[in-house]
Amino acid sequence: MNLPSFFIEELAKPLKRMLFLFVITISLGYGFGLRYLYLTTEVNTTTLQENYLGNEDNEDAEVMKFKKTEKSILTFLHDHLLSMGLLQLVLSILLYFTKLPARFKNFLAIEPFVSMLITFSGIYLLWLGIEELKYVVMISGTLFHLTFMISLVSLSVKLLRK
Repeated sequence: MNLPSFFIEELAKPLKRMLFLFVITISLGYGFGLRYLYLTTEVNTTTLQENYLGNEDNEDAEVMKFKKTEKSILTFLHDHLLSMGLLQLVLSILLYFTKLPARFKNFLAIEPFVSMLITFSGIYLLWLGIEELKYVVMISGTLFHLTFMISLVSLSVKLLRK
C-alpha cells in the first residue's frame, strides 16, 4: 500500500474539527438507528425473521406483524444500501489518510462493504422465504456494526489528537 501524501492527523485544526463533527454526527445518527433496530428486532433471530416475514401464524404474539410488501422491502434495501454505502465510502477514505497500521485500516475499510452485501442480500433472500439465512444476517450484521463503530472511534481519536 502506498502511503498517502498527507495524514488527517496533520490537517489544520479547523478542518480536523469539521471532520470530527462529521464523524460525531454520523455516530449519533447511527446510534439512533441501532436503537431502532433493537426496538424492532430485539436482537434475536426470531424477531428479526418476524420483522420481514410477519408472525400471522403465531396466535400468542403480543404484537401482530405482517410480511413486508415487495415495495416496502425494496425501499428498505435501496435506502439502506445507498446511504450506508456512501457513509462507509467516506469513512474508508478518511481511514486511508490516517497513520493506523495498513492491515487494520484495510480491514476497516473493506469489511463493512462485504458485510453490507451479505446482510442486505440475506434480508432479501430471507424475505423470499429462505428462513435459515436469518443466522447469516445476524452474524454479518453484527460484524458490520462492530467494524463501523471501530472505524468511528478510530477516526474520532485520530481527529482529536494534537
